[in-house]
Amino acid sequence: MIRVITEPGEFEALSGVWNNLLQSNGSENSIYLTHEWVSTWWKNFGEGKKLNILLIEREKQIVGIIPLIRNEYRVGLFKLHTLESMGPFNSNFVGLIPPENGEEVITALLSYLAGELNKSNSIMMLKEVPEGSRFLDLLRSHVSAFSKNMVVQERVTTLAPYILLPATWDEYFHSLSRKRQWALRRGLRDSQKTHGFEFQICAEDQLNDKLDEFFDLHQSRWRSDNIKGIFSDPRMKEFYRDLATLFLKRNWLNFSYLTAGGEMTSAVYGYIYNGKMYPSTAARDLRYAEYGVGHLHYMFLIKYAIEKGLREFDFLKGDEPYKFYWAKAARKYTRVMIIKRGICVDLRLRFIHEFLRLHWVKQQSLRELSSVLLMKRRDRRERKRMGL
Repeated sequence: MIRVITEPGEFEALSGVWNNLLQSNGSENSIYLTHEWVSTWWKNFGEGKKLNILLIEREKQIVGIIPLIRNEYRVGLFKLHTLESMGPFNSNFVGLIPPENGEEVITALLSYLAGELNKSNSIMMLKEVPEGSRFLDLLRSHVSAFSKNMVVQERVTTLAPYILLPATWDEYFHSLSRKRQWALRRGLRDSQKTHGFEFQICAEDQLNDKLDEFFDLHQSRWRSDNIKGIFSDPRMKEFYRDLATLFLKRNWLNFSYLTAGGEMTSAVYGYIYNGKMYPSTAARDLRYAEYGVGHLHYMFLIKYAIEKGLREFDFLKGDEPYKFYWAKAARKYTRVMIIKRGICVDLRLRFIHEFLRLHWVKQQSLRELSSVLLMKRRDRRERKRMGL
């Protein structure tokens, strides 16, 4: 059976059983499914949305959790109601589904959806599902039993480059092209000669001050491209602070920076969890661009991950060319849309995608839209140059 959690107090009370279930989630035990990450996201971004966490139970024991929210998108007089995955950015798995409970959980979820879609005009939207995930495999194999009630559409939206880390830094470094090895050596030599870059991991007593520097550096970088940047939203700053405080206590935080003369020149805010490093958000000082300061930082960070014995360096979603400077493999990220079966299904799906695109456009200024389009054009040219 399914029980639906809609109250924040009930959500908080789930932390123990939530993380115990996550530990049995196998290879899909992701930092973005921890109760700490999901509840912190809800605390900072839940306003205007409704909790809709599905607990799949067997004999009063929770055997699966699908954390969802109910959301509403408006464009003019039009509204779109969604059931969607919680925490939209970087959330790379759908739910807590231990392998032995997979069929039971997916059948319960599809039964629940059939009822929900039938009695409302909502759609289900899962924004970031990695290709090859157990959830996708289960959905594909079981949805035919519900095909009279619903239609499932999958659309690849982006890539997520990653590195399977070898045993030693030398092994990894020599897997790079000679041109890239040479560029890194030269950048490191020149920067050390003129500025003495130092790689540091943020300590607890530095955290608040270094986060302030990081926010300012990130905003300065994006303002140079006429883009407001994520930290123009005060809620985002608080979210990053809250996460850092929680994750530092659990040894999950990996907040590193490069300095020159005591000044932050580059920073990467990320996490270490379940044998993986997640470099979530980066900032760099464009005054040091000639030395490739961003690339030098990732060089230090990948070396650090290898020395820590981690097995993977996950660049997360986004096919920005700089990620392929380091990574040769990439996962496809898929948007899954589930709607009620009816007339003109293809037309309705096309309308939903265009509606969501228009909703995003309306959140941006004309100046920012122009800058984003120029940046995407530059990225396409660079990917083409790299043969991607």
